[in-house]
Amino acid sequence: MTILLSIALLSSCNNASTSGESNRGTTKLVPIVRNSENPSSIFLGIVDKVEGDTSISYVAKGLYLNDTVGFIVEVNKTIPAGINSDGSVNEKDGFKTGSVTFKKSGMESDLFVSALGQLWHVNGIDKMKTEPIQPLAFFSNKKPVNLDKSSTNSFKLFFDQKSSNPGEIFFTFDTYKRSIEFQEKDAKYRSTIAHAFAQ
Repeated sequence: MTILLSIALLSSCNNASTSGESNRGTTKLVPIVRNSENPSSIFLGIVDKVEGDTSISYVAKGLYLNDTVGFIVEVNKTIPAGINSDGSVNEKDGFKTGSVTFKKSGMESDLFVSALGQLWHVNGIDKMKTEPIQPLAFFSNKKPVNLDKSSTNSFKLFFDQKSSNPGEIFFTFDTYKRSIEFQEKDAKYRSTIAHAFAQ
């Protein structure tokens, strides 16, 4: 199982792996929602990572009912601060497409999309896209990203930029807690975001 997961992860990365680090056995999987009646936050744990030349791919997993769900999230190693030292927004470099990429890792990713559809009441979705999903990302930290250190990295993601109403969601990538979290801005964006992940 470990070999198959490693092969799947490596084959899905654009960059050649330079090192790998496994946290399996140290990260306990937890339910992806704390309140299924109000699923405004979605949680997954980071259980493994593969380092590439320009980015690091992290395997994120959680539990929904009796299923293990998850995907790969690839984060660029060089992301400029989105907030300037004076507190203003870095309009030039704060918004980037491709700094955060979501990738299918197998059946667990299909189960994640299916779970998202059930929780957010979005019908007709049960598989994750096979192509990478790259929302427009605003990095809302005051310092550039540093994946070599344990840190909490906050983003605002915008899905389906071609839409007149792109789906917005807050995204926290925490290498200290080894977790990621999607925090809902408004329930009106649920369908757009869910369909952005779905095939």
